[in-house]
Amino acid sequence: MLKRFILCIYFFLAALSVFSQEEGVFWKISGKDLRSSSYLFGTIHLMCEDDFQISQQVSKRLELAEALVMEVDLDDPDLYGSMMENMYNEEGQKITDFLSENEYEKIRDFLKERTGMDMDRMQSIRPMVLMSLIYPNLLECETMAFESELMQLAKAENISVLGLESVDEQLAFFEQIPLKEQYRSFFNYTENLEKGKEEFRKLMSSYREEDIAQLLELVTESPEYKDYKGILVDQRNENWIDTMGSMMQKGTMFFAVGAGHLAGEKGLIHLLKKEGYFLERVYL
Repeated sequence: MLKRFILCIYFFLAALSVFSQEEGVFWKISGKDLRSSSYLFGTIHLMCEDDFQISQQVSKRLELAEALVMEVDLDDPDLYGSMMENMYNEEGQKITDFLSENEYEKIRDFLKERTGMDMDRMQSIRPMVLMSLIYPNLLECETMAFESELMQLAKAENISVLGLESVDEQLAFFEQIPLKEQYRSFFNYTENLEKGKEEFRKLMSSYREEDIAQLLELVTESPEYKDYKGILVDQRNENWIDTMGSMMQKGTMFFAVGAGHLAGEKGLIHLLKKEGYFLERVYL
């Protein structure tokens, strides 16, 4: 469940950005006196197993890297403890503080039927953890994640695994969104699961076609988090640029982050170019 929680956070954070004229999910970074090139790969964090594949273009570049750098270091031995500490609302707020009795009963019955979870005993669990529990219902398939597979490839080649931010830092961005709105969004998902499934299918299609503009257009039609794009995407992108620059000075880095972080004036592609780097699309 903890891995689903992390990947769920990735899904939402990756799904928030602005329109872009750029297309492509894989980029070579050079210039600005770098000793060697690095790579930026935009992922989508959960896919059906039958649809999943890692291009040879991706795997070959990863083998050249000194480190695989993801949003969070999933290989961190302290990750499990950190996730356990962050599963529940920090001040003990309960879902029943924000939803009506009827709405809560609907969520409780939904989760009991589909996951076996007894919500009555876990009322202080974070909304994002709850979202992670219903992903199998959205996908209706066995799932795979780029982050997990890339990490396995990196380990096989004795390549270090690093993170751009900690779990605490990542969750701190969500804490800027009122809990009432987060629980309301979760309730709306459970009430409109078929709509969620259709949106996810379209998202998958756009990603496979590397049509970033279409992917972002689909996302901006969803009202859940669009008002918080500045918090969940733009601020994090800006925070990452200096970190990425420092890492690239040490050698070839392979950055793997949600595809929604690539596009737009405040996306990583534009911000890196603004810093003086040269970015060249690598075709899968």
